[in-house]
Amino acid sequence: MSKRPSYSQLTTDNGPLTALKPLRQAAANLLALTRFFPRMSTTEYRWNQTQAAADYDTAAPVIHPQYLTVQEEVLAALPFAADQPFRLVDVGGGSGRLVERVLEEFPQATAMVMDQSEPFLGVAQQRLARFGTRASFVKQRLQDDWPAAVGPVDAAVSSSAIHHLEPTEKQQLFAKIFATLTGGGVFINGDEHRPASDADYLALLEQWGQHMEAAHASGAIPESFGAVIDAWKKRNIAEFGRPRKSGDDCLETSETQVGYLRAAGFDPVEVTWSRDLWAVFVARKP
Repeated sequence: MSKRPSYSQLTTDNGPLTALKPLRQAAANLLALTRFFPRMSTTEYRWNQTQAAADYDTAAPVIHPQYLTVQEEVLAALPFAADQPFRLVDVGGGSGRLVERVLEEFPQATAMVMDQSEPFLGVAQQRLARFGTRASFVKQRLQDDWPAAVGPVDAAVSSSAIHHLEPTEKQQLFAKIFATLTGGGVFINGDEHRPASDADYLALLEQWGQHMEAAHASGAIPESFGAVIDAWKKRNIAEFGRPRKSGDDCLETSETQVGYLRAAGFDPVEVTWSRDLWAVFVARKP
C-alpha cells in the first residue's frame, strides 16, 4: 500500500495543492476586509451605506482643509454672468454641496448631480429640493458610458472625486466630459494632486491625517467617522507606495493631469489655484 503524502508535502512548491495557495490568500484577505468594515460587503462601494454617506456629508467641510476654498475657486472660474442661463453637471457630485452653491449664485442655471451612490444622491435630493426642477439627479459611475444621459451641458465641475480613478480611467473620463460639453464649454475640476517627490507627498499626507485626527478628537465630526479616518491612514500612510487601484486615492501630479486634459482636446488648460494636496484645473473646449 502506498503511503499517503503529508500536508507539508502536498503544499510544497511542487505539490498538487500549490495552486490553491493564491485562493487561500485571497480568502484570508476578504475575511480581513469584512472584519475591518463589519457593516459593509466586500464587493460594495464604501459610500453605498446610508450612514456613511450622511457622516461624510457632515464631515467633509471639516476634514478637508481646503474644502471651502476649493469650492470658492471653482465658482469663481465659471465664466457666466450672474443672470445668465446655463446647464451644468457635477461629475461625482456626491451630496450636492457644490451644486447648491452654483444654483444659489446663478439663479438662471440648471444643474445635474451625477454620482454612483444612491445614499449620496438621496442626501443631494433633500439638500436641493428647494430649487425644484432646476436640480436633477442621475445615478452613474464615472467609468460608465454616461454622456448621452447627461449632455449636452455648458459646464462640468467636479470636487474631490476624480482622484479615485486610475490613470487610464481619468483619461477616459476627461474624453467623455469633453464630448458632453457644448462648443466653448468649460470643465472645472477642484481635486487632489500630489507633488513629484515621494517624501514631500508622504509628509503632506501625514499632515492631513493629523488634521483629521484633531477634528475627530474635538468632536467636530461624527464619532463613527473615526473608522473612516483609520482606514484612510492605513491605505495612504501605513501602506504608502503600495500600487493603487480604482477606488483608492490615485493622486497624480498636476502636470500629469494637465497633460491628460490636453490629450482629451481641451485648450487652454490652466491650474488656477493650488495649495498642498489640492488644485483647481480649468479646461476649455474650443
